[in-house]
Amino acid sequence: MDSSKPLKILQKFGISGAGISLENLTQGYINDTFRVHTPKGDGFVVQRINPAVFPQPEVLMANLEVVLPLLEAPGYYGLKLQQNAEGRTSVKDSDGSLWRVFRYIPHSASYTKAGTLEMAKEAGRIVAAFHILVSPLKPDSLQVPLPGFHDIHLRVTQLEAAISGASVQRRQKCTALIAQAEALYAFCRRIPFDALPLRVCHNDTKLSNILFDTRSSKALCLIDLDTLMPGHLLYDFGDAARGLIPALCENGKSQKPDDPDLEQFEAFVQGWQDSGLSMQPLEIKWLCHGVALMPALHGIRALTDYLCGDRYYKVAYPEQNRDRAGELLQTAQTAQKALGRMQEIANNLWP
Repeated sequence: MDSSKPLKILQKFGISGAGISLENLTQGYINDTFRVHTPKGDGFVVQRINPAVFPQPEVLMANLEVVLPLLEAPGYYGLKLQQNAEGRTSVKDSDGSLWRVFRYIPHSASYTKAGTLEMAKEAGRIVAAFHILVSPLKPDSLQVPLPGFHDIHLRVTQLEAAISGASVQRRQKCTALIAQAEALYAFCRRIPFDALPLRVCHNDTKLSNILFDTRSSKALCLIDLDTLMPGHLLYDFGDAARGLIPALCENGKSQKPDDPDLEQFEAFVQGWQDSGLSMQPLEIKWLCHGVALMPALHGIRALTDYLCGDRYYKVAYPEQNRDRAGELLQTAQTAQKALGRMQEIANNLWP
């Protein structure tokens, strides 16, 4: 993207002048995001919401206005949206795309894996802390920007349609992955989704969406809040914990996972427990199933996107979605095999 566009957007938020520079943050798969460096050191993050993924970006901003005021407490760093002269937190460019500006959190970084047991513990604590802070909200107080986002049944239906419409070449390259996805779906169908309580959920708590303090390795907050909407607790638990079973970078270049690092998982669960989050017995019973469910679901989505010609996720090379699907489905299978051991760890804390 031409850097002149985000610079023009920044001017609308009163951020301009000599010495401003942009750093393209390429870690995310969906939106266009730039870190803004200023001579004063008060940095920002400017972001274009991808209209192909979020056709109603106003819904995202409305949800943020509801949730952000709650997400600031001791042990949880609050995200701040910049306002323009009219008091608005988003503006549209000449193409109709919606942009927003967050204040940059100093001494912060995100990672694709937890390098230490303390980081794994902090990841568990911060995700549970998020749920404590948003617990006063009723799930229906939020709009749904992505209907069916974590509906495994819908995702399998979409996969079946993609298989039917895919080119012969792409379909042949995915024969083993399709069989793996079908087996994992049979496992995930056991989860009684209709019986589980609804909560306000982040719905995308992978490790790279957790900010850590670079000086202390303490978790600061969750970022990438575009998927805020009603959901089940096992979504956010599983999406964060899947990075520890084992940690993968999802770039298509890591090796096949070995046995899961349950020491890191145990640290994650301990951090979750230390937060003091109250859970219902049925949530506790099915919580660890989320560690297999979420990579299975994301793997099915990546496989579907590959078969459809890479329409959704950004790819750095032609086969990345297929490789990404392979990693995620293998992670789900690894978590499935380790489910009994994970539940033993959880049961020791939540008898």
